[in-house]
Amino acid sequence: MKKLLILGFLFSLVSAQHLSQNWSEGTAYVLPQGRWEVGLFQPLKFGYSPSTEITVHPLVMFIMPNASIKHVWRRQSNATWSSVHSAYYPTPLLNMVAKEGTGGLVSPEFEFPAAILLYNEVRVSRPINDKVLMTGKTGLGLGKAFGDLDERTTIDFPLIYQRLSPLYNGAYLRIGADFVISIAKKWELHLDDDLFLMANKDATIGFEHKGLLVWKKSDRFRATVGYKVVFGQYPFGNQWNLMPPFIPLLPIWVPLFDFQWGW
Repeated sequence: MKKLLILGFLFSLVSAQHLSQNWSEGTAYVLPQGRWEVGLFQPLKFGYSPSTEITVHPLVMFIMPNASIKHVWRRQSNATWSSVHSAYYPTPLLNMVAKEGTGGLVSPEFEFPAAILLYNEVRVSRPINDKVLMTGKTGLGLGKAFGDLDERTTIDFPLIYQRLSPLYNGAYLRIGADFVISIAKKWELHLDDDLFLMANKDATIGFEHKGLLVWKKSDRFRATVGYKVVFGQYPFGNQWNLMPPFIPLLPIWVPLFDFQWGW
């Protein structure tokens, strides 16, 4: 069960995003008031008001309590401005992976203190034409450990290292852009690029690119499939990763996927 929870957490970092008021993840838009959305790996979202959306990730709530609020501050004819504010308590998850053997990412000699991660982001979404929506975003990640945190406990894995870096160095800046391209009546292509600028001594830059093909059957169901490419500077050096990786011993590559429901 613990392995499934950790797998769900990792997939939640790399799965789908969308453009319209429905399926609003990754844009400045919020869900219509009263609408719910959830996916296999995506969080549970609720349109609390015409301008506010609340998000929690139930799959990892018991090992990493989390919550996020997105609020629209300004709507114009050609642009929508919003901010996103997220909080995470990663200590239970970090102590879970501090063990030997399968699932262990940190030596069991270490114990993580209580800690909090905060992320605040400004987004602006603007249609370029009737086929393309662009979202620009700038965010600041902050972290605080309420106790001794040994530098040897860093988890030097793609996606994880960048997001946990504020616990060791205080902050990171994230700059990115998303594009949603309509390619057919029910098909879209989503492209997402993010640059991480971290305050770490040796590893200061991270970059993530994601591509997704989205089939939207209706406002009640959609499916996504795609990939993610990650470049990171780590304490051991620079590294490129394709996610998910190729499966050893099999001549196939299983891409990222998700199924999502809305009501």
